[in-house]
Amino acid sequence: MHRPLLILFLCLATICCSAQDPKFSQYFAAPLTLNPAFTGFFDGDYRVAANTRQQWGNLGDPYNTYSVSGDLKLVEDENFINSYFSLGLSGLFDESLNKALKSQYISASVSYYQYMDEEHRFKFGLAPQVSYVSKYLDYNKLTFASQYNGDGGFNSAMPNYLDLKNDKTSYFDLNIGANFAASFDYWSFAVGYAQYHLTKPQEALLSNSTDIVSARKTVNFGLLYLLNNNIDLNVTGVYNAQKNNRDMIFGTVLGLKPGDETKIKLNFGMWYKFNEASFYPYIGVVMGNISAGMNYTVYGSKLLSATPRTYELSFIYRHNNFKGFKVPCPRF
Repeated sequence: MHRPLLILFLCLATICCSAQDPKFSQYFAAPLTLNPAFTGFFDGDYRVAANTRQQWGNLGDPYNTYSVSGDLKLVEDENFINSYFSLGLSGLFDESLNKALKSQYISASVSYYQYMDEEHRFKFGLAPQVSYVSKYLDYNKLTFASQYNGDGGFNSAMPNYLDLKNDKTSYFDLNIGANFAASFDYWSFAVGYAQYHLTKPQEALLSNSTDIVSARKTVNFGLLYLLNNNIDLNVTGVYNAQKNNRDMIFGTVLGLKPGDETKIKLNFGMWYKFNEASFYPYIGVVMGNISAGMNYTVYGSKLLSATPRTYELSFIYRHNNFKGFKVPCPRF
């Protein structure tokens, strides 16, 4: 009896949280969903990134979130030696409740970065982003209280007594982001701000009324310090605010290279999410242009009798990642 009730609780929590935008703990592996101004903000010519997150896999049907993105710096010429444009495409896919509730976010962004000094140590970027969002709920894959058979299970053949007509919704949206970065001999930092849902889109799902999607405001910060040729320290943090929901994550990653000539680096880190009192141990590897990472959530809250299993896997490819930059950008 306890397991069905626990699964029912998680399902209700998923529905209540569906108005929030999906987020990742490895937010640097989904850069265009964190800040549109991260379009073109990396070392190299172009970048491809992918991330997958699975929640509650040990407590029933998992809650899955996937992201994939690609961005490209446009070729510099004699007219743009102190500035550059970049283009980006991203997709964010969410599924929960036995894959009955599915959401898709398809976005396109363009960024403009202007160097603010002759040595190109300081730069400022601004980027708008257009998104198409669609959500679909398949009620036939769900079970309801009226279908509970009393023996710890549900009979989907029994009526659910629901009259919900809005099983899908879609809309266009507009987001905008800004980012400032500075690079010095042994360290660099970046700070940015993004605001999502500027058009105040409306959606009708799970109810017969129309709700306005709440604006999401995001502040990001990153600092990279080179301790020596083989060791670097990366400190990052993100703050999100959407309606009554607030969350902040902060952590650090230590990068270790076996030798001066190698392009292999091992990353070990930890993040802390304040509103959940949760830790995210992280391990990753960089091999030339390719980087990959994995983290696992250690929940500090004991609200549930069982601990949900949540993990993330990430992959990033940066073409021409080693181009002789003094200090690379903080690794978002």
